[in-house]
Amino acid sequence: MHVDLDAFFVEVCRQRNPELRDVELLVVGGRREQRGVVQSASYGARAFGVRSGMPIAEAVRLCPQATFFQGSFPQYREASDTVAAVLRDFAPQVAMASLDEAYLDFAGTESLYPVSLLPVAESIRDAIRGRAGLDCSIGIGPNRMIAKLASDQAKPRGLLEVRAGWEEGFLAGLPLAAMPGVGPRTAARWKELGLTEVHQVQRMDEGALVRLIGPEGRALKLRAHGFGGATLRPDRLPRSVSRETTFSRDERDPSRLDAILALLTARVASQLREEHLVARTVTLKLRHDDFRTVTRRETLPEATALDAELLAAARRLLTGAFEEARRRDRGIRLLGVAATNLGTAAEPDLFEPPSRARLRRLTDAVDAVRERYGFDAMTPARLLELRKRKKRD
Repeated sequence: MHVDLDAFFVEVCRQRNPELRDVELLVVGGRREQRGVVQSASYGARAFGVRSGMPIAEAVRLCPQATFFQGSFPQYREASDTVAAVLRDFAPQVAMASLDEAYLDFAGTESLYPVSLLPVAESIRDAIRGRAGLDCSIGIGPNRMIAKLASDQAKPRGLLEVRAGWEEGFLAGLPLAAMPGVGPRTAARWKELGLTEVHQVQRMDEGALVRLIGPEGRALKLRAHGFGGATLRPDRLPRSVSRETTFSRDERDPSRLDAILALLTARVASQLREEHLVARTVTLKLRHDDFRTVTRRETLPEATALDAELLAAARRLLTGAFEEARRRDRGIRLLGVAATNLGTAAEPDLFEPPSRARLRRLTDAVDAVRERYGFDAMTPARLLELRKRKKRD
């Protein structure tokens, strides 16, 4: 089963901000003068062509009458955790794929649901609505791919079950662009070759398909006939924890970039500790004002979730990356940092250096304050200096 929360970011913002509840045209991700991207759009705004991942400026052009709002990540996580708790009441295995979607494995419950999972899906939908105040769409299938495609077709607030043996018929009516792993560019390239529908792939010989589109034809052929993974790993670690920001104006001040980097890294480190993770690799993302994107990474000698250790690596990466932008005489449009190569946090080493032990105790104290008063109760000093300078200016 695939559970997908409908317009999740929009609905969470409406819940937490009463002034937005009656706003039909709502776009979440940033204010209209900002240069970020759309996180989500209400169904009313989607009718104008606004989509997730679209630049805010483009969304403003498509739907100028919409209200644009900057949401809160902690509020999204809190809502997602509430939904996850609901799902664990119904299924033996639950794997959250993101903040707003999850896979549920009902293997072993055939005696409870011998005919169909639709009744339990209806109960799940009602429970999420009752406890989290959110709507969802649910797809049911013999594997993850079919369940995901079924929930896509069920949107909004719908239920759709594709039983074993029905896969090919269900897929035959879909466009290739709906299939997992087929992005807009790939779909456009295949369209030029005359391929637009799944039923075309189903009828083609695999060898002919490979000759037409290349080696990816083998995997596409299997997916077109309904083959997909059916095993869930609820304990699978996330691939990365990241934060990034798009500046309202191109940035050329290295001190400001450093202060923003400190804040982004602090948020990444805080989430790592909250989820009992450590990272071995730090990745920096820098986008120039001409949209050239630079990605640099550094692997640490020891996995960590401590702000200072992650920030030290991020600053080394920023120094080199910003120097390249300076040589090109370009401003910075976007700055991001990610912690990758993740592992599960272990108990502190009894023989770690005293300096690192002190750093760990300091971090624990900061986390305790933030847990009680919120993340902003403890702010990197560089960012406070920046805010004071901005007020004076």
